[in-house]
Amino acid sequence: MLIVSTLGIICLVTFTYVRQLNRTILNNIIRTISEIAEHDKATIQTYIEICWEDLAEIQERFVSYGCETEADIESRMDLECAASSFAHIYLLAEDGTIYSDQCSADAFDAAGNDADTFMSYFAAGEERVVARFDDPTAEDGYKKRILYGVRLQDYEVDGKRMLAMIGVSDISSIQDKMVINSYVKDGESRGHSALIDMNGNYIVDISKKGYRNKYSNLFEHLGEAESSEMTNEEVAEKLKNRELFGFYHSHEGEEHQELFYFIPFEKEMNLYFIMSLNEAVFTEQSKTFVTMSMVMLTVSMLTVAGMLLIVMKFQKRTLIASERARSQKEFLSNMSHEIRTPLNGLIGMNHLIMVNIDDEGRKGQIKDWLRKSHSTANYLLSLVNDILDMSKLQAGRVDLVREPLLVSTMIDEITAMQADNIRSRGVEFIVEKEITVPCIEGDVTRIKQILMNIVGNAAKFTPEGKWIRLSVSQKRTDEQHVLTIYRCEDSGIGISKEYIDRIFESFSQERNRHTQGIKGTGLGMAISRLLANAMGGDILVESELNVGSTFTVTIPSVIVEEIPEYLKEEQAECVVENAGTASGQEEGRPVKIMVVEDVELNAEVLLEILAMEGFETAHAVNGAEALKLFEESAPGEFDIILMDMQMPVMDGCTAAVEIRKLARADAQSVLIYACTANTFQEDRERAMQSGMNDFLTKPIDISILLKKMGKAVK
Repeated sequence: MLIVSTLGIICLVTFTYVRQLNRTILNNIIRTISEIAEHDKATIQTYIEICWEDLAEIQERFVSYGCETEADIESRMDLECAASSFAHIYLLAEDGTIYSDQCSADAFDAAGNDADTFMSYFAAGEERVVARFDDPTAEDGYKKRILYGVRLQDYEVDGKRMLAMIGVSDISSIQDKMVINSYVKDGESRGHSALIDMNGNYIVDISKKGYRNKYSNLFEHLGEAESSEMTNEEVAEKLKNRELFGFYHSHEGEEHQELFYFIPFEKEMNLYFIMSLNEAVFTEQSKTFVTMSMVMLTVSMLTVAGMLLIVMKFQKRTLIASERARSQKEFLSNMSHEIRTPLNGLIGMNHLIMVNIDDEGRKGQIKDWLRKSHSTANYLLSLVNDILDMSKLQAGRVDLVREPLLVSTMIDEITAMQADNIRSRGVEFIVEKEITVPCIEGDVTRIKQILMNIVGNAAKFTPEGKWIRLSVSQKRTDEQHVLTIYRCEDSGIGISKEYIDRIFESFSQERNRHTQGIKGTGLGMAISRLLANAMGGDILVESELNVGSTFTVTIPSVIVEEIPEYLKEEQAECVVENAGTASGQEEGRPVKIMVVEDVELNAEVLLEILAMEGFETAHAVNGAEALKLFEESAPGEFDIILMDMQMPVMDGCTAAVEIRKLARADAQSVLIYACTANTFQEDRERAMQSGMNDFLTKPIDISILLKKMGKAVK
């Protein structure tokens, strides 16, 4: 009885365990399928939305360039197609006329194109369209195109109203963003992906062959199934209701069933993403775990516990690695989009400037393009700086400089930098200070970076006639420490409850009718939170839509009892300076500056700017040449040296050390400024240790350069 009871208990435990194990494996694999499908769907959806945005921007450029005739359109479409990711671009008129980047409307019609096909995509009033497209101009006649279309509003060419802008891309533009094949064994894939429209037509099919395959429609495939958990009518109903669902089905001659998993796109896209997986994947994993479970039941509980701990440890590592890989993919995808967008504008405007540089009649427009290029370049620079900051902060390599600072002076500087911007928008700017500890220890640059970002955001999202209040207060935590509280309140548009939980995520920016047209990298708040945390503080957000927002930054600091003399001098100086101007004269003679730069273009720019401001200049291409030039100069001939740090033959730091070693009076008095793209704290410290006086980062802000040169002259 004891043996039978023991065997019975073992069998019951084994049966229960195996059953639960199979169920867990099934749930995990379905969850994995769901995650893969969601990722692929999100990637494809983002790509489709970008294509729509590109088409809308092309039409906007048609308007901005005054394309009002067929000749203008055909000429412009060829240029736009070459500069875009589309294989072809078409412009569809309400009367059915089609304009193509390849040929004229008549020639396009003669090629066998049916305008009714294009018209049918917008027959139900669709604003945006994505669909498969049988391209008659393909060399092999192969159906391998995807069509994107956007409806146009109030656009006419030669008196004809235009209905839609259409772009056609190769099928690979979608295929490359899908995990088509998965769960491969012995060279055979047992998992596939597909993209269908709401009628079941394959856009990218499960065989990764475009449209030409055994089946062109999902319902044809399902209709020949030997067994299925759902009928075609049930599947069609779920597609119509845009449900997320899955079911098993099998065909004659197939050894295992197949699981189909369906996930819908956004409503306006009218698309479904499908993943299919062979049941053998589940059974194989079940057998492996059943064998393991039988072994586990024959050993001691201690061994079982040890094995479970090991499994959990490796499972955790796998999950962490998967999450890290997913985060990296999302970051790179977002970063690619954010960088390529302004680059596209820069390249386009540079092309326009080169084409029209000799046209005197477009001189004003060329100036406008240059102004926009400069603005776009500054935006791109801020984006790169933000990305570098994010990378360092996430890696825990943030460089914090803890030195005495005057809270009141710092707030005054922020006020001076933001006041004109805020008040020019018709917004009242209020500054309140309740400072009990005037001097504290902290990183003034990083604190200003946080507050400038928050106040700048408040300015962007506060309408005319409203107000912004920046206040600072303090609370002593003990004899040596104080908690400084910076609060920025506004009566602007506010933040939705849904978005407020994601406001500190990378590349995050709320999208609604109030924020349209407001540009930003989506990294500012994420960087601000990480910086505040690195300084031992935090940022809290309170907001209500259409009422306003309050950002509270708390940063603990060490109290500085005695204010350093240099801070007292800074406090006494006038904060309003004539930024961006400098005089190249000193006691009736030109101030002479040596520019040490190995990149010819950078040197040419610096030399020209300094010469325009009245400075006398000389150029050295590396540190060794700079050292020789200084040695051969008369004492006091050079007043300032702008020294690049990274150069061939001899780097800037070595050159600075060698100059300071020279046995002549001006070797110690000449001002040496590091002028480099190396912006890390260790680079700044290395420059100072080599005997340099100050640090200028590339790309050089001309106004800061001239301001420093002006101070050097004084």
